[in-house]
Formats: sequence, C-alpha cells, structure tokens
Amino acid sequence: MTALDPGLFADLAEESRTLPASWYHDPEVFRLEHESIFYRTWWYQCHETDVPDPGDYHAGEIADQGVVVIRGLDGEIRAFYNVCSHRAHPLVEGCGGSRLLVCPYHQWSYSPNGDFRGARGRKALDDWIPDNADLKPVRVESLGGFLFVNLDPDAVPLRDQTGRFLDDLREACPGLDDLVRVERHEVEIAANWKTVIDNNHECYHCNVNHPTLMELVDYAQKAVWTDSGITFTHGVERRDDANGAYDLTGTDIEQDAMFGYIWPTVIPLTYPGPTSLCMFQVLPTGPETTTERWDFYFAHRDLSDQERDFIRYIKEVLIVEDVGLCEKVQRGLHSRGYTQGRFVVDRSSPEYSEHHVHFFQKMVRDALLDPAESDNA
Repeated sequence: MTALDPGLFADLAEESRTLPASWYHDPEVFRLEHESIFYRTWWYQCHETDVPDPGDYHAGEIADQGVVVIRGLDGEIRAFYNVCSHRAHPLVEGCGGSRLLVCPYHQWSYSPNGDFRGARGRKALDDWIPDNADLKPVRVESLGGFLFVNLDPDAVPLRDQTGRFLDDLREACPGLDDLVRVERHEVEIAANWKTVIDNNHECYHCNVNHPTLMELVDYAQKAVWTDSGITFTHGVERRDDANGAYDLTGTDIEQDAMFGYIWPTVIPLTYPGPTSLCMFQVLPTGPETTTERWDFYFAHRDLSDQERDFIRYIKEVLIVEDVGLCEKVQRGLHSRGYTQGRFVVDRSSPEYSEHHVHFFQKMVRDALLDPAESDNA
C-alpha cells in the first residue's frame, strides 16, 4: 500500500474500513497534511476578550506557522504571521499589549495595524520598504466570540462552512456571550493528531474507560446528533447530580452536555452545571506526537469550589483516561497484524455508533486525495 492509498476506505460509513494505519505514523503523510489540511483550514486561537483593548495581542500557531492575533489602534481585530520582515525573528510571545510591536532581534517596529513603523538604517531600504516591510496578514474570523485564523487567503469564510453549529452551541450554552477564558491547560501525547480526534468522536469506549463520565451523562438513546457543514454536535442529557465525576448537588444547573467538532482540530465541549465551555484543541506536532490544549471558559473569573472541581476532573481524570488510550492505540497502529479496521455504525444507537469517526476520516481522505481518486465507495 503506497503512502496515500486509502485501501478499502469508502464514502458510506456502514461499508467502510478505517483509514490505513500507515496514515497515522508515516512522515510523508504528515508532511502532506500541512499543505492539504493545516494551511488551508480554520484554527481556533483565543477569544475576543483576550484582546480587549487596542494593542492587545495573543501569539499562537497553525501547525509550524507562528501567528499573532492583535486588536488594532482602530479597534479592529487582525491577524498576522508572527515574524519580523527583516530577518524572520518572532515578534511576540504569549499574550500582552503594546501600541508598538518591536522585534527583539534588531528592533524593527510595527503598529498593531501591521504597518512598518521604523528601523535603524531604514534609508538604505527606501526602495524595498513600501512593498515588503509591513507584517503579512492572515485571515481572522470570530465565531461566537472565539477567534479563528486561516493561512489561506482564499478560504471560504468559517461561518459559511459551519451551518447551524453556532445555533446549537448557543442552545447548549445559554451564557455563551458572557464567557471569559479562565485557564489554559496543555498535555503532550505520544500519538498522531488523528488518533486523538478519532477517540473523541465516539463514546463506544466510554462505559468501560470513562465510568464516572457515564455517571454524569446519559448517552443511551438520549443523545441528539446534528451534522452541519464541517461541524457536528452531540447533545447529551445529564444523568445524576450526585456522581463520581464532580458533584452537582445543590448547584444551579444552567446547561447539559454537548460534544462538538469543527474541522480539523477543534472540539468545543459543554458539561452539566453552571455556564462554562471547554475549547479542546488537538495540535499536531509530529507524525506521532500531539499537544492537547484545553481552554476553560466560564461566565466569571472568580470560580466556585464546584467549578474548580469540574476543572480538576477534566485535567486529572478524563484527560488522563483518554491519553492512555490514544498512546496505546498509536503503538498498536504499528502492528504487522493490523492495516485497516472497521467502523461500528448504528445511527439509532448514539452510545456506540462510530459514524462521526468516519465523518472526520472522510474529510482527511478527501483533503489528501484528488476528489476523482477518492471515490472508492
């Protein structure tokens, strides 16, 4: 099987094998994913409230490309490649605010609007500066206050691709417009990014591997699924306020659970309890390494004991359970006894149907292969 041979992967989930195991560890596949997927899609970075004032910035990345989201002096949010036009040193790190961005290397300076402002010896560059010195722009778009960037200047707007997702998210999280980011948590995983996303697109594994989660939510016959554009949502009712995950007894319950997805790397999640949202992002770092990034959003920064217990549960229980599963699967994908598996699909049984794993894998296949070549159903 060649690097990009999808084997028996088919357009219909009920008839399809999974993507070939080699697609999850072959360095050539990972290289091709950069141009075919990573550099052409919308990636979550932060929230509008992270850059509230002119000059406020938030540095991030799209795969191996540094970007910075910044609020301009005119109040408009923009994004740029996070690189000085002079000798390619990154301009900023982390979050901050400044009405003048100054490169740490040779002190070239830029306005928050991206305009080149000054450099020592600039007279020697008068013929070059007008067309080359400004920061290079990156597409940026807000979806419900969350800021996404895209390196493709011709990309279809995110809102045109997400269908009813934002409506579903607002229904799941009635306090969406009041959210602020309280904490960011990152975990390194020895697994391909697709392994991590596959795991998070089904709950077939949950009863055995996430027992306390199954005390919290009722997946059996009570999930509502919506596919819309490059997104999907699973709305799930809570089961017991007194459960082994985090106790909700006596808490004002403002929302139930919703497990969502925005192609290619973002998994927005709401859980039962007061207003909150987790933006879970899967960041590819190598053919077999990934960073999980969890941004925790609440309606306020002064968290209750129950809200802190919720964060503890996600960080110390749920993430740990899934990391172990993903890393073991990644090792298994190298087995000479495995090439392609099979999806378990029963769309009437939300507890175990894997059709949304196929939903994701089909987009991977279609992005990597010419559409005419990918029609193998």
